[in-house]
Amino acid sequence: MPAEESRDEVKALKRLMEITASLNSTFHLEELLQLIMSSTTELLRAETSSLLLLDEESGDLVVRVATGEPGREVERRRVPGGSGIAGWVVEHGEVALVDDAKTDERFYSLIDHVSGFETRSMVAVPLRVRDRVIGVVEAINKTEDGGFTPSDAELAIALSNQAAIAIDNARLYASLADAVVTSRMSYRF
Repeated sequence: MPAEESRDEVKALKRLMEITASLNSTFHLEELLQLIMSSTTELLRAETSSLLLLDEESGDLVVRVATGEPGREVERRRVPGGSGIAGWVVEHGEVALVDDAKTDERFYSLIDHVSGFETRSMVAVPLRVRDRVIGVVEAINKTEDGGFTPSDAELAIALSNQAAIAIDNARLYASLADAVVTSRMSYRF
């Protein structure tokens, strides 16, 4: 392994540790999701990224946060369960490393159509909590020459593992806070 490549990996791992500390510093879900996506975009040197969470009732994936140029156009969009690369990632619980999205049979082109954005390459990783996939993190279009590498996929997996735990903690915290408020209100009557 060349010395420069080794330095880049050490730098990326150091940054991953800093990001992990940041993820664990907030219980506010929306702020946390934004932090996860800005960190994903930076760490993987992506043009844009998106975080989709599974709607347990419908089975659809909902784009909760999207960064970059297409962000506002695609947030809150739904991807039908099992559709697209993200749907495949949820169903299989595996990473998808895609060099040419347009030729991948799993690609869900409606999001590109709606946003006017062109997805070329992608790494999509599951957000897993207690052996259950709760969503997907996608890094889209590597800003450097070439597509995403297996090393990028490993970084994305490490980040998504930490992100899933932070999301679960934020959700648990919100449920606990709601229960405390409900309990306090019930004593007033």
